[in-house]
Amino acid sequence: MAFCGGEDMVRAKDYTWQKSRYTLLKGRWGIAIWIEAGYLMTSEIEDKNNYTEISDHIYFESMIPSSSDNIQLYADELLHFCSGLKMISRHFHEFLPEGMYLIIALRNIEFSECYVQIEGFTACAIQWASEAFHFSMPKIEAYFDEFKAPNGQYIFDFSSV
Repeated sequence: MAFCGGEDMVRAKDYTWQKSRYTLLKGRWGIAIWIEAGYLMTSEIEDKNNYTEISDHIYFESMIPSSSDNIQLYADELLHFCSGLKMISRHFHEFLPEGMYLIIALRNIEFSECYVQIEGFTACAIQWASEAFHFSMPKIEAYFDEFKAPNGQYIFDFSSV
């Protein structure tokens, strides 16, 4: 299955791709998000307006094709994903040579809309980055509040990240 077409397919070959699965099951229902994301180190970026800036020299782009076969993320879901990358951006700088740029791309995501919560995208991005860049996964506290309507809600604490 091709994730990108044309010029995007050529660019995608330059990335180092990593699959990851984030799961959380502490209540009546769980969160499971599967992603494939990658990174590319480059000496220049032609048009920074095509990317979301994570931090100095670190950018994000979504390469998820807009076809009916692929799950699309809404803008707020992408913001939460990028928020996770921003929380751990200091780890990226440890691997990034001086003067280089890091581009992180998301090219596939799968989840059940019935079993997902927006903060899960933040945790998923953090886990992917820890696996792709080989640093210890930060502790993300989460508990299930069964009294939150209608079916309970996970409460996330990212303060130790």
